[in-house]
Amino acid sequence: MQSVRRYRFDFSSVTSGGAASIRLLPVVSLLAGCVTDAELLAENARIALQTAETRAARELNCPQAKAEIVTKKEVPGQPLGELYSEYGIRVNGCGRAVSYDIECRDEKICSIREKPTLE
Repeated sequence: MQSVRRYRFDFSSVTSGGAASIRLLPVVSLLAGCVTDAELLAENARIALQTAETRAARELNCPQAKAEIVTKKEVPGQPLGELYSEYGIRVNGCGRAVSYDIECRDEKICSIREKPTLE
């Protein structure tokens, strides 16, 4: 005849101090991911302007180049990716100007393309 072993687990250490934290985790996770389009555009605008000014300063050989946002919009990632910000930015400096399209995935990662100038 086989004997049955029974084990008793004490969960008091898990539920006493960490229960509140564990219960709040899903709520905090949901709130952390909620950013409006306007908030995302504002957050990414700073790095987009900085990216454009840095590139234009090098291309125009003009350290005092200043950027301004001409267009901005939120674009949904395809097919089910995250939103990203897209900016049309014009940079003026030393009597010249250049325009860029900039896409920012977050406050740290932006890609930049020079817009062709119409002459």
